[in-house]
Amino acid sequence: MTFKFAACHSRPWIAAAVFAAVFFGPAAACALGEDHEEEPASTEADDIGAESATGFRGIKLGEFKVRMSHTVSSRQDGVSFTLYATVKNDDFKAFDRLFENRRIKIRDQVVVATRLVPIEDYDDPELTRFRRRILLRLCRTMPELPIDNVYVSEFSLSAKTR
Repeated sequence: MTFKFAACHSRPWIAAAVFAAVFFGPAAACALGEDHEEEPASTEADDIGAESATGFRGIKLGEFKVRMSHTVSSRQDGVSFTLYATVKNDDFKAFDRLFENRRIKIRDQVVVATRLVPIEDYDDPELTRFRRRILLRLCRTMPELPIDNVYVSEFSLSAKTR
């Protein structure tokens, strides 16, 4: 077999990645006659924090990237962040049960709350008004979810003027 990677001479790692994907890809296990299946790594364990001494648990609600267009000022804003909720240890099982069924609704409410926040509210280093809007919107639309507070990490804001 002869392989020619004309465009890859300056980046040998691309050639190595293509080679590995071709020969060690998903079909390689079938070709070798392996019968066992590997269990996929659970990302749910990363989303749920351990019990803390204060009696709360942190749960990852998701990663959000929201774009907003302002036609009057001809500006386009982009906000991206990771949102976490804190839940009491006693309420965790109820939250976990309800969270799976309400994941999309939570996402929709966070996006709506993000779009309604004026750009001046992002000046606060702790984002208290922004977090409060999200928490109030979640508690108002889904009072059955026992969320105590929400926290934002990996926050970035971009504003473009057209």
